Parts: sequence; C-alpha cells; structure tokens
Amino acid sequence: NSSPSAFHAVQTAKERLVGAGFTVLNEREMWTDQVQPNGRYLVTRNQSALVAFTVGGAYEPGHGFNIVAAHTDSPCLKVKPVSAVDGLGYL
Repeated sequence: NSSPSAFHAVQTAKERLVGAGFTVLNEREMWTDQVQPNGRYLVTRNQSALVAFTVGGAYEPGHGFNIVAAHTDSPCLKVKPVSAVDGLGYL
C-alpha cells in the first residue's frame, strides 16, 4: 500500500535495503574503491529503477564482476476507472 507507483516502490525498497545494511552507490562514479568483499550495495536510476547486489567473500577489489538481473513492471497494474470496452462478460 505504500507503493502505488514505480517511484514509491523504488523509494520503499531503497529504505528497506539501507535499513538492512546495503550501501548506496552512485552509478556515475567509479566503484573500484567502494565495492568490497562481502559488501551489500544498491544503485537507483531516475527514482524509478533499483539494482541491489551482494559481493562474495572471494571478490578481489579492482577486479571485475558480473551482475545477473531480472526485470519486472510490478507494481504497474493500471485500471481505468471507467472502461469504454465491454463484451464477453468483461469490462
């Protein structure tokens, strides 16, 4: 209920992740000195997208790493208050 839009969802998720110990990174900065083994991080873009990731203990700072991601549009269900379409028992 606290996230009626993608912007609200990102803010809510960001607050929860920061509360759980995640560090906010800036996507426009180099992360070489910031990302550390066993770290927990998040990045936001345009207040409508969020990427959160953890780093394993074997990570060596300065070396690259891969991020595997998924995408969802939820919560983005939008229902018109008055639909002009009706038929087959559906509005």
